[in-house]
Amino acid sequence: MIKFIILFFLFALNLQSNEDDIVVRHTVDSKDYLFDKKSYCRDRTSNENLSWDEDFNEETLSKKTWKYAVSNGFKDRGRYISGWGNGELQYYTKPSKKNKNTNTSNNLFIEDGLLKIQPTREGFSGFDYTSARIDTKSLKDFTYPSRITVCFKVPSGTGFWPAFWLMPNENILWPQGGEIDIMENRGRISNVSSSALHFGKKFDKKSTLVGEVLIPKSVKFQDKFHSISLIWKKDSIEFFLDKEEEPYFKIDKSHPEFVKYNYPFNRNYYMIINVAVGGKYDDYLVDKNAFCINKECSNMKNPDNQRFLIDWIEYEKLE
Repeated sequence: MIKFIILFFLFALNLQSNEDDIVVRHTVDSKDYLFDKKSYCRDRTSNENLSWDEDFNEETLSKKTWKYAVSNGFKDRGRYISGWGNGELQYYTKPSKKNKNTNTSNNLFIEDGLLKIQPTREGFSGFDYTSARIDTKSLKDFTYPSRITVCFKVPSGTGFWPAFWLMPNENILWPQGGEIDIMENRGRISNVSSSALHFGKKFDKKSTLVGEVLIPKSVKFQDKFHSISLIWKKDSIEFFLDKEEEPYFKIDKSHPEFVKYNYPFNRNYYMIINVAVGGKYDDYLVDKNAFCINKECSNMKNPDNQRFLIDWIEYEKLE
């Protein structure tokens, strides 16, 4: 059960939880939203200030940066955890031999300068849906002080669960090393997106702090490109939407939950991008008719509405 706490003053975070998520909800109604744009993402950072970026201007996904996760779950201390621990329905695929040179697949490809992840309703290895999940583990790591920004457009429809997140490089029991969810979105909900911090001692003894950002329905996440930036410093984390100068979610080491559990976020992490299908994030709801039935998405008038689109990613080291 989620305990929703509506806070109109963002920094009044003197809240406690009892194994429930603590949710802070903040509304953003920028003047920029008065104008109809394809993208509301923040302006790009000048190249000389960037440590790393991805523009996806080539049709090949770099093997030096990204690798694929495969299957419907993972092994934890010798035990297989199906559904990635969340009751997810998709099987994550990898490139076939014919796509070896581009390092892309039927569920993940690059077109028009965009990385596209497309969950597909198709039978595969005993599962009804396929999708893709890539990460930078053992290839590229990220740490503080820095700003990480992703410019993206999420898919629309009940059951889509796109995410852009960070996990610790160390082989450490979850969630002791912390998890930073820069962006999660429910395809069923048009104008709300979330960021979250997971931490604690073990699976059933942990805390989750969630920042939900609400925007006008006229610029709903499914129709436009938006950006979320993580400002990551020692002992503090902030999340920003688009060109906003004030964070919609801010947490530091003084939060009461870090009295119960250690603050774990001063370490190195790797990056993950994926789209799950179903699962507990949206009460296991799925509308099968919202999903493409093949790579071409021939059953949809506008296939990109059913895909997670990443325009660019930036990693800027701060002083």
